[in-house]
Order: sequence, then structure tokens, then C-alpha cells
Amino acid sequence: MMTALRVRAIVPDEVRGAEAGIVRRGIFVAAALLVLGAASGARAQQTDFTGKWSFSGQIVSGRMFYSFAQICDLKQTEGQLAGPCHGPNGGCSMVGVVNGANLDLTCRTTSTNNPNLSGVSTFHGTLGADDIVRGSVTNSRAPGATGVAAMMRI
Repeated sequence: MMTALRVRAIVPDEVRGAEAGIVRRGIFVAAALLVLGAASGARAQQTDFTGKWSFSGQIVSGRMFYSFAQICDLKQTEGQLAGPCHGPNGGCSMVGVVNGANLDLTCRTTSTNNPNLSGVSTFHGTLGADDIVRGSVTNSRAPGATGVAAMMRI
């Protein structure tokens, strides 16, 4: 529910004419920024990651290049997130934790083309203002290597 905000600028008698208008505009801008800040804080607390997401990324480790692109059907229950992910070369069952706009996810991957590439992937990301989750990814098949990954709602 949206509530109207009424701002009344009380300007001292010494400030007249154009100066009074500048002071009033400054007070209005400050009030508007305060309201926008409160609204964005509420948005971060109310983020729900339930739905279909495109999840893709890559890890480069020495001569190995590991990439993935999957569609995940996620369900969020309070601070927990879980669901299956499927791609052209395999899939996984994703589980994780949501903390505001931050995600910590683990996915035990199964590769249908090359069983040697199956392993455990971990993702740490943050939801941006553009509604894309960006972060880092690791995989047990590339120890010590960290890559980049992103999730976008579809």
C-alpha cells in the first residue's frame, strides 16, 4: 500500500525570493531520496527467487575450459532455495541459502556427454539493480579455480 508523503518546507524569514525556492527544492529532493532509499531497502528484504532462471557461467583452469548453461526451476521457502536445473549436456539439483539479495548455491552436476566432468559446483552471487544475479563459481573438477556466472529470470 502506497502512502502519500506531504512535505512542507519552512523557510526562515531571511531567505526570500529565488533563495526560498532553492531551499524548498532541496528539502523536497532530500525527502524524495529518503523515500526511495526506504523503498529499495524493502525490495532487498522481499526478494523472492522462485521461478525459472537461466544459469550460465565458465571456469578457466590451466588448459581446461569448463562452461555451462542451464535452465533452473527454483522454489524459495523463507531463506532456502532449491530446484532442478537442466541443460543440453546434463543437469543438477540446486540447493542453497538466500540472504536478502545474496545467494549461496550448491549444485551436484551430472554430465551426460562426459561423466568425468560431473562434480559439485558452488555459486556465490548478488542480485543487481538490473535483476541479474552475478557472482563467482567453482567446481570440484577444477580445484583452486574460480570462474564467473550469472542468473537471469526467464
